[in-house]
Amino acid sequence: MDAQELERVLDPYNPWWRGDAEPEDLPDYRRPIVGEVLKDIHDISQIISVTGPRRVGKSTAMKQVIYHLLEHQGLSPSQILYFSLDDPDVQASTEAQRVIFDLLVERAHGETQTSYFFLDEIQRLPQWELYLKKYYDLKVPIRFVVSGSASTPIFRKSQESLLGRIQDRHLLPFSFREYCEYTLRQKPEFAQIVGEHTTLRQLLLNGDGSGALACVTRLERALEPFRTDLDEAVTDYCREGGFPEVWNLTDKARKIEYLMEQQVRKVLYEDLMMATKYRRPENVLRFFVYLLGNPGVEINMAKVARESGVERRVVEENLPRLEKTDLILRIAKFTHKPLRVRQGNIKCYPVDPALRNAVMKTWDAPDDTLMGYYAENLVIRELSTWPEAIENTFFRKNNREVDFVCTCGGNRYLPIEVKYRRDADHTANLRFFMKKYDLSLSVLITRDLAPAFDERILKLPLRYFLLVV
Repeated sequence: MDAQELERVLDPYNPWWRGDAEPEDLPDYRRPIVGEVLKDIHDISQIISVTGPRRVGKSTAMKQVIYHLLEHQGLSPSQILYFSLDDPDVQASTEAQRVIFDLLVERAHGETQTSYFFLDEIQRLPQWELYLKKYYDLKVPIRFVVSGSASTPIFRKSQESLLGRIQDRHLLPFSFREYCEYTLRQKPEFAQIVGEHTTLRQLLLNGDGSGALACVTRLERALEPFRTDLDEAVTDYCREGGFPEVWNLTDKARKIEYLMEQQVRKVLYEDLMMATKYRRPENVLRFFVYLLGNPGVEINMAKVARESGVERRVVEENLPRLEKTDLILRIAKFTHKPLRVRQGNIKCYPVDPALRNAVMKTWDAPDDTLMGYYAENLVIRELSTWPEAIENTFFRKNNREVDFVCTCGGNRYLPIEVKYRRDADHTANLRFFMKKYDLSLSVLITRDLAPAFDERILKLPLRYFLLVV
């Protein structure tokens, strides 16, 4: 590949070079990561990476960043270059893979201003991290924004060599709040209302139960016109999950097929196998299916191996890999001690409810019992994104259990119990935990009880917890 051939390959990816300033086929909804990347570009000098599982919108987010820079920050079209490293002209040629990065940088040398390179599917280029490190250390006038699939363990390993040089922004499937904002985007007042009540998490972490109750009460009044929409959204999200391409499929069989192919088989049979060279990837799938069939159930390695029919070695080696590929969330048992490598019982949850629905072939509206599992799942999915959380665990001592304990700085604990059945009122375990560790606040997440704060327990409907924390 030479400079002339490079221009031919780049041209379709960069329509703004030809004066086509209008974005094509980009959704009008912008996920929060777009603003985060724009802020990083302005505030820091490091390489910026956008990582996450397959098909969650990484490429879309990068293009939305590009058009914002062009339309609102006055960058010249010639300053911005976008390219996907899975382009067939590159992947089909070892020579092209060898020279492509140097040619891209050489192309920018003629610019008098800083160039912005948006490189998609960066993990498709062998030793990509060495190229980025080289040009970052040489201080070439190029800002690199790259994306890669976190489902590739090799990609995660490569990132480690860029520590101190790279700021990672991790993109999971749509959260419940994003799902609601997207499905209600024709009613912009909804997003405005939610955006005005985003202090709940800080109030909870500061132990301010009265302030949290006041915040949620105001939100409840403001969202009354959307009550039916929100009730339906909870059920729909538990079935449809946070992968946007699934929402456009009208047949549930196709939804299941899509998720099994894109989010399960390609990760387990391609990405993990590429790194581990296992001869029998079906054993990993069997192990994964077992975890999805037992969400939120306290288990240990020996039990998983025995009941799933998979060697313990396979379980122990692949559990952390399933976490790194964004297929599951794992939490350990709470201990009031400094953080250490934990052994013993764990609980696992799918990172997105639709993954469980696809693997277990259940796509109908969940019943009350299953909704209890999903409610727990949605809460831990939300807790896993809290930047203040040092660790999320579960508590069990004798017959006392608390679903989640969020540990923050200074050994501050926020115990959270999830009880989605209408007749449930399990506060005794929360009171036990608060008394044991001298806490002033705990949270009981319910189905549709009105917000309340008494006995130092904040009773909070699930939909509000998911919307504003």
